[in-house]
Amino acid sequence: SICNNNTMTEHQKESHVKKSHEVIRNKGVYAKRKCHDCFFLLLFIAFWAGMIIVAVYGLREGDPKRLLYGTDYQGNTCGIDNVKAGKIPSNYSKDFTNEKYVYFIYYPLLTSYRAICVNQCPTVTYLIPSNETELICAYDTTPAMDQVFPNGTCMGSIASTPVLNRCVPTELTNATSSIADKVFQIISDNFGETSNKLFTDIVEDWRYIVYGALVALAAGLIYIFLLRFLAGLLTWATVLGVIALLSLLCVQVYYQWQKAQDTYNSIPPNQRLPLQYDNVLALKVIFIILCCITGILALIVLAMISRIRLAIGIIKESSRAVGTMPSIFFFPVFIFVVLCAFIAYWTVITVYLATAGTATYDDNGVFLGFLPSRKLTYLQLYHFFGLLWTYAFILAVNQCTIAGAIALWYWVMNKKDTPYFPVWKSFFRVLRYHLGSLALGSLILAVVQFIRWMLRLIEKKFKGKEAYLARFVLKCLDCLLGCFERFIKFIDENAYIMISIYGYSFCKGARRGFSLIVSNVLRVAAVSVISSFLLFLGRILITVVTVGIAFYVLQRVDNSGFYVVPVILIGFIAFFIAGGFMSVYHMAIDTMLLCFCEDSERNDGSAEKPYFARGSLKKFIDGGHIPCC
Repeated sequence: SICNNNTMTEHQKESHVKKSHEVIRNKGVYAKRKCHDCFFLLLFIAFWAGMIIVAVYGLREGDPKRLLYGTDYQGNTCGIDNVKAGKIPSNYSKDFTNEKYVYFIYYPLLTSYRAICVNQCPTVTYLIPSNETELICAYDTTPAMDQVFPNGTCMGSIASTPVLNRCVPTELTNATSSIADKVFQIISDNFGETSNKLFTDIVEDWRYIVYGALVALAAGLIYIFLLRFLAGLLTWATVLGVIALLSLLCVQVYYQWQKAQDTYNSIPPNQRLPLQYDNVLALKVIFIILCCITGILALIVLAMISRIRLAIGIIKESSRAVGTMPSIFFFPVFIFVVLCAFIAYWTVITVYLATAGTATYDDNGVFLGFLPSRKLTYLQLYHFFGLLWTYAFILAVNQCTIAGAIALWYWVMNKKDTPYFPVWKSFFRVLRYHLGSLALGSLILAVVQFIRWMLRLIEKKFKGKEAYLARFVLKCLDCLLGCFERFIKFIDENAYIMISIYGYSFCKGARRGFSLIVSNVLRVAAVSVISSFLLFLGRILITVVTVGIAFYVLQRVDNSGFYVVPVILIGFIAFFIAGGFMSVYHMAIDTMLLCFCEDSERNDGSAEKPYFARGSLKKFIDGGHIPCC
């Protein structure tokens, strides 16, 4: 219902198309834009005003010190003045500024305990106390021998050690320390000085770890540069390699089948086992299935040769585009910093909300805990939805910005006329015009994700065999929503690309992007599969090259050290950096593909409607190799 817009007349549509062509032909992407989906931007701002209110409530009502210092059996937080804090009823509040440790009075017969605040943990154990000085009692109890459990609430003290402001019995800490010492001794006996050298080498080789990250950056840029010239070779090697490996597997299975068949025939009929026949039959079926898969794949490749060549052209042009704007790889770093700042803020407020419950007591005055009220539960759910929506919104800004930069490059006749700083130009255009559309797209995705999380929460509440059917139904719903979530992400990405080109509203961009995908489904399928596999290979290649160089260098400069761990660390860093490169490149390919489909559909190569495609893409259109689907 959100996407229901007034239909346009044919005259208005033609006028809009002509206007789009005229503006794009002269100035690149559509320049005369206006804000769309403003209501959803206002809704997002209002939602974040609510997030601030939730944060203020959490900061006022929550108390993370309860987690740090612990609470007693009346709800007091140790180490603070609870009377001044006013978080629990006044008849239970006490000033425990000097009592910073939680001590547990155990009642073995009742299999329970009482937590009290003490100024120091006892250092001596009195299992059978002889006088009042050896007792530790609950509050409002005068230490006396007649108050020892079970007649009262006093117990003999137990020697304890402070651990995270809790008095843990010394026997338990000693046992834990003994186990830790034994483990350390085993490690020391097996590895000797290597265990110490391991961490020392990481510190000493920090320069080479930084150099490894720079090598990964350089390898990523070189890989993208080479893709521009070797995309055809890599693509055909990948496709033909898969077919060749499947063919070899068919030969191997056929050989095993014939061998098993000969062995079975050599056995007298009365000595043959059913299992041996089943083995021969299984190998035969597997051979037939593999042959069918290989044959079908070969036929698909033959039928889609032109579209595979299109995928090569798209990859080459994407490499050419990103090669002219290296800053496109550093913009996701900026987005990553923003995401980290937001997640840190969200985590802090979450801790406050988690400790913002109301002190609850039973009819006998026994403290039951800080239980969340219905209001607090709703605020926590609101805060969690804020995580989903804001996270999706920030990623949407990243995607739309990258798509806009690639579109700025594509939609100019002479690529030398591409505007300066296209990435930041696209970013500021997103901030100026398209935040409402991105808010709508991210809202739809966040709603689906929120429903999935609620289903998982409900599923955990069903326990036991009697709830098996309910859990099964919930898992099925979660699976269906998972598929729907992926579909929404697909729609969102294509909508952001069309928004970056024409400045559409979200619904119009989603509709136009989806129609382009449907009308060019074979093109999209071929490009998506091949480019995804190539990008995966590129990620592995960058990581392997970086690790290989790291091995060579560290072996020469530190051949007496344990340089394997720094190399492994460099490998993880390189894999992460390569992932960042490939995510940008993936968005660039998707944008280039939709631009190409839009170009080939709306233009005919005439003087009035020339193609914007250049290089290898232009040859495909002119040569008629890529028919419209």
